[in-house]
Amino acid sequence: MKIEDYSLVYGLWTRCTGFTMRDIDDCKDAIKTFLKRNPDTCFVAEDDAGRIIGAILAGNDGRRSRIYHTAVDPDARGRGIGSMLVGRVVETLRAIGLPKVAVGVPADNDAGNDFWERQGFAVRDDLVYRELPL
Repeated sequence: MKIEDYSLVYGLWTRCTGFTMRDIDDCKDAIKTFLKRNPDTCFVAEDDAGRIIGAILAGNDGRRSRIYHTAVDPDARGRGIGSMLVGRVVETLRAIGLPKVAVGVPADNDAGNDFWERQGFAVRDDLVYRELPL
């Protein structure tokens, strides 16, 4: 993914039910910074006409990795696009030498949680996610 893709990817995100965005994290400047730090782990999928129909953002700190956003156009679902994007990220993170990757999914996003279960991601019951706005 390139920052030039931002407006199309943002549009994709807004078309996806259950997709959580926050202005502070998902504005163009924040995504630009994220892409600079993670240039090799963020991807888009395009259809034959070159239209962006899927996107995934993943990053790492050198010892852990995380998938932040995964989206597939509702009209393009069921074709393996999400699985392909996840596979590409997992392959890239393995090549970097990272031992695992995590993803956060809203508890009430049943379709999203079913997808990640099918990808082999296990639920962690031993953690509570917390944050401190700065």
